[in-house]
Amino acid sequence: VNHAQDRIVITDLTFVPVLEKIASQLPSVERYVVLTDKAHMPQTTLKNAVAYEDWIAASDGKFEWKTFDENTAAAMCYTSGTTGDPKGVLYSHRSNVLHALMANSKDALGTSASDTMLPVVPLFHANSWGIAFSAPSMGTKLVMPGPKLDGASVYELLSTEKVTHTAGVPTVWLMLLQYMAANNVKLPDLQMVICGGSAMPRSMIKAF
Repeated sequence: VNHAQDRIVITDLTFVPVLEKIASQLPSVERYVVLTDKAHMPQTTLKNAVAYEDWIAASDGKFEWKTFDENTAAAMCYTSGTTGDPKGVLYSHRSNVLHALMANSKDALGTSASDTMLPVVPLFHANSWGIAFSAPSMGTKLVMPGPKLDGASVYELLSTEKVTHTAGVPTVWLMLLQYMAANNVKLPDLQMVICGGSAMPRSMIKAF
């Protein structure tokens, strides 16, 4: 946050207590937007905190899109810092659109407006493997997992939200399969499991 000099932080309710602990160390941040409505907005010490729905409602709705080059930076994600300090990587509007088009192809995710997608991958990694843009562009319902990625929590989301497509690393799917086996439960709505980061064991492929 400090390196990017972010001025606005948009956060889930879950992370409000975490941000309150470090807010004094984030001098560039001018406002915190909490993803909720006024009725569920918690008391917080965050500077100029506002509920997302109130923030949007305050707009006049007459925003006029500017004309700019397609290679203009649209977002910046940071590397995980495996070999040193995290490095900011810029994504252009063009690259985001091309990534979304590729992800929406039949040989990739191929979701539609009748599907529900749960990306169990961090947003800092290529904008959550591009799913943050590709799913909404097709009208696909997008379910975000939050901080709990254990087998029980992931299963609850997959089951409750009737997720048809999901993406993550083998570690996540191993915990999910172990939970399902221990509790003798199934996921009848799940159609596709996308895996990356490392090779899937043959036993995991057979299990799905």
